[in-house]
Amino acid sequence: MLPPIHLACSDDELRPALQMVEVIDGIATATNAHIIARMNLSAYCKLEDETIAKLNGKLIHRDVWAELIDADIITVDGDNIHMDKGGIKATFDIRTDLKFPDHHSIIEAVSKSIFDEKSFVCFSPKFIAIAAKLFPSENLICRFYENHEMMVFFPSGDAKGFMGIMPMTITEEEATIDFSLT
Repeated sequence: MLPPIHLACSDDELRPALQMVEVIDGIATATNAHIIARMNLSAYCKLEDETIAKLNGKLIHRDVWAELIDADIITVDGDNIHMDKGGIKATFDIRTDLKFPDHHSIIEAVSKSIFDEKSFVCFSPKFIAIAAKLFPSENLICRFYENHEMMVFFPSGDAKGFMGIMPMTITEEEATIDFSLT
């Protein structure tokens, strides 16, 4: 029913806003401060447009999102999400006073940048596994942008979602391999 975008959320209890999926204008956004994922729900889920519209402006905790992924029916009533999964019904209160991190300026700056050439980047392979779960049947493209560290992964074709990864800082020496492997 829903894409697994909650995998891009943080599990850090001390950063509760990063444990949320934000839905604005049909676009779901999740971040853990190292990665950010954004997906057009109309393209990546089976919710009706009316239900997606009712999610506008909502923050949904990663654990609630995980419960909703494989629901048979999802409806939204104010600050409540109702689901039916195999005849089991549940209601989740999604009221929150948290404010989602401002990611718009970062994304806008990257999107207006020209492409860059890099000799190496370092990042956790866990992040690629998340991208593979978000876009499971599509080839992934990775773009690098000049003057911005974030790499952007997105499906080939008419992409309706992406995931940005902030690389880890390492030295040139650490990014060297002895191809003899001895």
